[in-house]
Amino acid sequence: MIRVFFRRCGETYREQHAAAYALLYAAAAFCGYETDPGRLERTAMGKPFFRDCPGLYFSLSHAGGYAVCALGEIPCGVDLERRRTIPPRVCKRYLGGAEGEEALRRWTMRESFGKLDGGGFFTDAPLPPDAAFGFREREDYLLTVCALGFDGRAEVYLEENGVFTPDGFTEPRIPD
Repeated sequence: MIRVFFRRCGETYREQHAAAYALLYAAAAFCGYETDPGRLERTAMGKPFFRDCPGLYFSLSHAGGYAVCALGEIPCGVDLERRRTIPPRVCKRYLGGAEGEEALRRWTMRESFGKLDGGGFFTDAPLPPDAAFGFREREDYLLTVCALGFDGRAEVYLEENGVFTPDGFTEPRIPD
């Protein structure tokens, strides 16, 4: 199972980055994992992981006034984007020429898959046949979760003042 946690935060990159990592530790504790911030390491490609929790996988993202953490027992990637127009040259080069809402959806799919494998947005890795995505819209944001062997439904929680409140599920979608 994958769980996704939202937290409101400041607008600067520094505030969002700090909020995402604080959310990671709080969410891990909420799910019953004992993590040690000093044991956070990175793979050769830069993807962070906990040395002391080999069965715990996570991914972080932030945009605008939110930080997001996806946490699970299978490798996962998450992306959160504020709704915006993707420049046409980017759509043509990286998103198969998609426009509008579909371009943003493909952007978040590409970003979440890149976080799953550690290669980032520009990964050349092909999408595995068992990759699936879950989507969730919140206010003016689009959240996408990617995992292998995943049914696309992740539990979503909103964290406010240290309290996690269930907030529904992501909606599954298998890539075209």
